[in-house]
Order: sequence, then structure tokens, then C-alpha cells
Amino acid sequence: MAYKIFMKNKFDGSLEEVDDEIYHSKKDAEYALDEAVNNFMTGAEVLELAGESFEDANDYEFKIKKI
Repeated sequence: MAYKIFMKNKFDGSLEEVDDEIYHSKKDAEYALDEAVNNFMTGAEVLELAGESFEDANDYEFKIKKI
């Protein structure tokens, strides 16, 4: 089976691919999901410290989907 990681907007339900990678095991996808969430949170923190606007992490849900 193959998996991809998506970011779902909680307001409008839209899905956006986090990356172009296709993961061939759920374990690999879960590891990449953890990394994607961490990267998103770190980026938001850096932007906040710089006084820039950013997407609120609470507005999104990260998901693994079978493709």
C-alpha cells in the first residue's frame, strides 16, 4: 500500500498535500507526519517571534491517507 500526508483546513475542509512523497509503509508515513507537524509548529513559532503573521496550527489537522 501507498500513503500520502495531507493537511486539512478545519474551516473549509480543503486538503493540501504536505509534500510530493509517497510512503510505502504506514510506519514511514507516520514518521514523516510527525516531522511535518514539527516543521509546521517550528515555522509558526519563528514567524511569531519575528512579528510576522502565520497560519494558526489549530486551524489544521494533519492526516495520513491511503492512495
